[in-house]
Parts: sequence; structure tokens; C-alpha cells
Amino acid sequence: MTMLIEFQVIGDEKIHCSGCETRIGFALCRLAGVRDVRASAKSQLIEVTIDPEEVSSEQVRARLWELGYEVVE
Repeated sequence: MTMLIEFQVIGDEKIHCSGCETRIGFALCRLAGVRDVRASAKSQLIEVTIDPEEVSSEQVRARLWELGYEVVE
């Protein structure tokens, strides 16, 4: 069973370009349980499809923090 989580970037560091979108996707897909990632520079939204039995939204948020993005669900 999968679950879709949506994060809004709220910090000073924004998603600027397609390179940022790709970087976020690669970093999050390395987490076990992450099935799909869609990051948008236009909307500053990051949609992540996860298997909640393998990874939590807090783990995804922590990885985004490591990348420099402050987000809210």
C-alpha cells in the first residue's frame, strides 16, 4: 500500500530549476520505501509517494532538510 505526501517549501532555500527538481528526486529515491517523487520549481511543491511500512514522512522531511529545504506537509 502506498501513500502520497505533499510538502510545501517554506524556507529561504527554494527550488530554482529543473536541476534542483532532479537533485531532490534522486536524493529521495535513495530512501527505501520511496516509490515516486515529483518536485516543482513553479509551485514549490514536492509530492512523494511512499510505502509507509518502509519509510515515514519524517524521514523524507529529514532528507529534504539535509538538502537545505525547509518544508511543511
